[in-house]
Amino acid sequence: MIFKKAMELKDYMTKARRYLHENPELGLEEHGTTRYIKKELLDMGIELQEIDMETGAIGLIKGEKPGKDICIAIRADIDALPIEEKTGVLYASKNPGLMHACGHDGHTAILLGTAKLLNTIRNEFSGIVKLVFQPAEEGRGGAKKMVEAGAMDNPRPDVIIALHGNSYLNAGEMGINERFSSASADSFEITVKGKGGHGARPHKAVNPVLCAAHIVTALQNIVSTEIDALESAVVTVASIHGGTASNVIADDVKLSGTVRCLQEKNRDFIKEKIERIVKGISMAQNCNYEMNYRNGVGALENDPDTVKELLQAVTDAWGENGKIVELEGPSMGSEDFPALSAVVGKCAYFRLGVGQEGKEIIDVHNERFDFNDDALPYGASVFTQYVVNKSK
Repeated sequence: MIFKKAMELKDYMTKARRYLHENPELGLEEHGTTRYIKKELLDMGIELQEIDMETGAIGLIKGEKPGKDICIAIRADIDALPIEEKTGVLYASKNPGLMHACGHDGHTAILLGTAKLLNTIRNEFSGIVKLVFQPAEEGRGGAKKMVEAGAMDNPRPDVIIALHGNSYLNAGEMGINERFSSASADSFEITVKGKGGHGARPHKAVNPVLCAAHIVTALQNIVSTEIDALESAVVTVASIHGGTASNVIADDVKLSGTVRCLQEKNRDFIKEKIERIVKGISMAQNCNYEMNYRNGVGALENDPDTVKELLQAVTDAWGENGKIVELEGPSMGSEDFPALSAVVGKCAYFRLGVGQEGKEIIDVHNERFDFNDDALPYGASVFTQYVVNKSK
């Protein structure tokens, strides 16, 4: 039974996870992490695929069972976050101001455990498994850089799967969305330019604060009045900066925010509406403006057939040891996994429970978050079972 074999590797994965947790590195700076991953793979006798990147790694495992000529990619992200850790654990971060607050240490340890497990059962699957250890998931475009570096070539995967820890599910639980898993993430910066002056003589100035206030209010109407109520989108103004004193009218005000969408058609639509609103209100208030709009990662859309295959793998691997939890809906958070899945075509992305029954829920990106080691065998067994099932 694959789950039993994964449980036998729990100590190995725990040791790996805690080493990684103790030695976090930011995206595109994961040099020590990369060396560790490559050494582990080479020690297992796993072939490394050369890619034109300083960080990140690709392992290739060739199945020995006659059958399908298929390539299955499994991805784990390896970077940490610029957060000062306050978990108090013995293996807490040694690097000041950095920690694995999103669980990428757990994701990496699971893929290393999967590599070790698959390597011992090569005779049970056919084709090639591509182990993708991706750097810089946290906003530095690591997935796109991997594609540009040839990580998805030679061979090109037929399908790619990945997971992310979820604190609201307990270890032994798995959640998945049949279609959309996470939203696209775009950002904007707006500078509203007026004319500074004394607060006692507003008629001698052009107040950009007033103009910016109207813009912030108006932007909130885009989703409520111009987006189909059955489609999901978010426009959030998250920061506003302007002025230095209570009696001085500033020359300019800076706004910034984020746009999240599930449907691709709404991304350009919302961008156009933001520009229309900013331009119209600025003209009405006798102000000028500059806007910088950046398209980020796309929405993560699962392939329904791959989802079914993954759910079957969970059932086969876990049996009575775990359960599948129906998620209420997709997250409006984002992931850069779509840069990889867009190249492959077929993908599935699931949420692995890392919570603990009866304990406080501490979500990711929190200074007290720590990946639950009890979840490691569950993740590795699903990945391994999926490979075995898919190659039949």
